[in-house]
Amino acid sequence: MLGQTEKKIFLNIAEGKVTRRVGNGRVEKYDFVEGTLERIYKREREFRGEKVLYWYLDIKDTKGGDTYSLGIHSTSGVWRSIILSLGSVESFLFPIKICPYRKGEYDKVVVYSGDTRLDWVSELPPVEVIEVQEEKVKSSVKREKFISDLVDKVNRKIQGL
Repeated sequence: MLGQTEKKIFLNIAEGKVTRRVGNGRVEKYDFVEGTLERIYKREREFRGEKVLYWYLDIKDTKGGDTYSLGIHSTSGVWRSIILSLGSVESFLFPIKICPYRKGEYDKVVVYSGDTRLDWVSELPPVEVIEVQEEKVKSSVKREKFISDLVDKVNRKIQGL
């Protein structure tokens, strides 16, 4: 729970930067977000008239005391890179640092635990092609289950379980 002097600051990643809307259409851009990972959770957001699933990482600033809530679309490659990187952390004793960058038309991200650059814990299960009513469709059910299980594992490590 946030104290009376602390606030939650909502962030996103766009154009290779951590971004923060500050009102009147203005956006501040940062090279990274850093702090103690407190939890990861998901919720639906309204986006262009549709409900879409976003994952949020609550990161406590170790210097200023504020909590950053970094929201990332659930199908984003940036989200997958972050969670696969965090899945390799043995314990969350050190602050994490998320550093986005732009490569061509795409946002990418590097994740650190302390001074250590994190590698992915594993590859994601592939998207499957299944048949539904005699029509072939792509299914990411196994991939999403893998990610949810990984989030649960990371959250347990954060809590010291």
